[in-house]
Amino acid sequence: MANKLKSYYLKPKKGMYLPVIMLASVIFVALAVAVITFALSDLKDSKLHERNISALEVAEAGVNYYMWHLSHDNDDYCDGGECIGETPYGPYSHEFKDQSGQVIGSYDLYITPPALGESVTTVKAVGRLNNSQLDRIVVAELGMPSFAQYAFVIDTECWFGEDEETYGPVHSNTGIHFDGTAHGVVSSASEDYTPASSFGGDGQVHDGVWGTGGPTSYWVYPVPAVDFNRISIDFTDLSEKATENGISLGSSRSNGYYLMLRADDKIDVYRVTRERTSGITTTFIQTRNAPSNGIVYVEDNVWVDGSYNNHITIAAHTSGSGSPIIKIKANLLYQAKDGTSSVGLVAEGDIQVPRYASNNLEIDAAMLSQNGHVWFPYVNGVIKNQITVYGSIGTKLTWTWTWVNGSGTVVSGYRYTSQTYDPYLTLTPPPEFPTTGSYAILNWREE
Repeated sequence: MANKLKSYYLKPKKGMYLPVIMLASVIFVALAVAVITFALSDLKDSKLHERNISALEVAEAGVNYYMWHLSHDNDDYCDGGECIGETPYGPYSHEFKDQSGQVIGSYDLYITPPALGESVTTVKAVGRLNNSQLDRIVVAELGMPSFAQYAFVIDTECWFGEDEETYGPVHSNTGIHFDGTAHGVVSSASEDYTPASSFGGDGQVHDGVWGTGGPTSYWVYPVPAVDFNRISIDFTDLSEKATENGISLGSSRSNGYYLMLRADDKIDVYRVTRERTSGITTTFIQTRNAPSNGIVYVEDNVWVDGSYNNHITIAAHTSGSGSPIIKIKANLLYQAKDGTSSVGLVAEGDIQVPRYASNNLEIDAAMLSQNGHVWFPYVNGVIKNQITVYGSIGTKLTWTWTWVNGSGTVVSGYRYTSQTYDPYLTLTPPPEFPTTGSYAILNWREE
């Protein structure tokens, strides 16, 4: 009898699938809970991040508010109230409203005014939202850019030769023929202009900055013009502050004053009784201590030289007729070129290096002429060796230290010139040095 293979199989019993279903359900629920928990956590983090950003925006609004406030009253460091105690002043609290006018937060302001010789106001803003313990803190340095931020700024056109190098920002309101080498921005307020032949023009229209120099990546035009008329406002301010806590000199009833700056920060004041081609004759008046606010305001012509170890601005201006000038007859030096010293020379008229000035002359100063020149006036045959400038130059009209004829031969002034921008002038210009516009954020950080 043949053998037969029998097949056997298990027949599932009732309830055998239940553990499998329950296990799968547990896994599914666990995964669902994990996904929901993650989503809720992510939503919570998103909302927290959103509130975090909003608190930062509230703090930034505080900085912007005080920048606006200083633009309307640049001597108010106490939010319209009386300054009490030591710096930083504050806190000064303000509500913050959204676009619908609803108050959603607030900020506290702490204000630190500029130190002597500086122009930077520090504002600390602490921002927060309603019903939140989260604070965001922003610290910003605010300042109104001064004329001293430029290595060279002129209202008219100018020409830099192929052997000239510039360090720091260079600007003209008219146009720049640039054949030299730039180590900073070269800008013009004009998109194009027709240069005069005396500035290398060929009768054609050229770009606001043009020439054989470079690098051209530093050339920028057009940019907003620098307002030389604004200096009139600053002269009034300088006069008032010199009367309050500085040195104010009225008319000399002669040729003007000679101010010799001393290394001990005192100032010897002389009356200039006569000026000849060989120099000046003077009469001693008195020795003055350094002005507490660093401002000397003179309603007459000024001669100046010496060595200084502090911060000072000398302004020559008059509310009457005429435009007082400043003349630099010998070396005008800083004790150290590390930001601890700054000298500002601001004249309604020219700032001149006279024919009797030193054969080798160094000028450490920020020089600014409102209506005149910064220059060595042309005197045929008077030729000197070298002039070295460490600082900045701002001039309404033509600037030059050297006069040449058609063949390029020096016929007057200094044979060799060297000009280096003082980088400390950007944030620490001389006291109350004239400004070029409105307040801006110079530096920003979060604490």
